[in-house]
Amino acid sequence: MFKRVFAIGLLALAFAAPAFAVWPVFDATMYASQLQQLAQETATVTNLASQLQYVIKNTTGGGAGLWQSNQALLSNLGGIIAEQQGISYSIAGVGQQFQQFYPGYTTGTSVTPQASTNTALNTLSGVLQSLQMQSQNFAAEQSALSALEVKNGVAIGALQAIQTSGEIALQETQQAQELRQVMMSATNAQTVALAQQINAQTVSQQTATAIMGAPSTIITLAPPGPSLPLIGGNIP
Repeated sequence: MFKRVFAIGLLALAFAAPAFAVWPVFDATMYASQLQQLAQETATVTNLASQLQYVIKNTTGGGAGLWQSNQALLSNLGGIIAEQQGISYSIAGVGQQFQQFYPGYTTGTSVTPQASTNTALNTLSGVLQSLQMQSQNFAAEQSALSALEVKNGVAIGALQAIQTSGEIALQETQQAQELRQVMMSATNAQTVALAQQINAQTVSQQTATAIMGAPSTIITLAPPGPSLPLIGGNIP
């Protein structure tokens, strides 16, 4: 009897289980759609990260700061001519100094022809020393150009490339300024040398005119007097 009741109870439980148990249902379509959406979002994030890295790379500086002003060098190149007691374009009263040493057709000047000649020679000496000083800066310029070459090779973005190009442009401008200084020094020397030549010719003409225009001078000789005795007495 007991066995029969137990068997009936098992059958009742077996038929009653679906009434209160919930089994999960796997939807493959929905799962595939979610995976696809997740892949798209991952690609979007990856793309944004790449764009951010690109922006950072293109806005990272580091190609500037190499250029240095050469104003002191340019000032010294002109000043050394004046230091050698020559006439330099760099001094404030160059026009007055030029007229003082090379007055041309004037009278009563306090500057001697020798002083004008010395000033011309001093100017030429100063120009040579100015050129020498500029040549001594070649090593520093070469070092700067080598550093720019390195920066140009390792530029990682647009900003660094632009900054390096700006540094190169500044260096080119400095070279143009130094070339202008050489031309100015050469013109300075040529001007003073030509002025010395013209002034010397002018002084010669003035001297010749003064001699030709001077009144004639009659030179009179004193009448012969008695002969002077010889030292030691007259010889018989």
